[in-house]
Amino acid sequence: MTKMLTPEQKTKIRRAIFEKADAFGYASCSRNNSGRFMDELVEDPEVGGILNQYMTKERIRTYIKDSVLNAYTKELTKKVLDTTSPTDTIQQVYNVQSDIIQKCSGKDAFVSVSRSNDGCIFVVSSGTVLKWETALRKSLELIARQPGLTVNNKTPSICLRLAANQDLTDGDKKHITDALAAIGVQACFVMGNYCYWK
Repeated sequence: MTKMLTPEQKTKIRRAIFEKADAFGYASCSRNNSGRFMDELVEDPEVGGILNQYMTKERIRTYIKDSVLNAYTKELTKKVLDTTSPTDTIQQVYNVQSDIIQKCSGKDAFVSVSRSNDGCIFVVSSGTVLKWETALRKSLELIARQPGLTVNNKTPSICLRLAANQDLTDGDKKHITDALAAIGVQACFVMGNYCYWK
């Protein structure tokens, strides 16, 4: 019979990984450093040492990445994005007051639709700087699924709210904003309580 992790063990391991990820700066590390951090977790007595009693080394890496570190980055992203609302973003970027008329859920949880007093429609899609293409795709898929968002043959204005860390360079911002500007999409970079656009 295969031994199973108890809920208490899962919580303890999750807490240990979150603390180690904070100390390592996992959210802003490079792909190489991310791999090194994963290796450290697999060898760590508090993490891999316990998991080794329940699964193979290959499965340990998958468990850490898919079950814990993905949750860690999603939690951090949500905290950053919660510092500014979609309507605040529209006010800052377009200089227009708006009200949310649709807040998506499920896999599109970070997408919302707003309307200004003059009837303009805005789709705000949130994500991370590293996955800005995913945020763009979600906004476009929403518009394609809901043709009623196109008013008088005018598609909604799209703005991406992208969670960023302090290491984001001006060159990185320019690259993303220039790429999005080519298709008429705005980008707003959210770093803690600070929102930068253009």
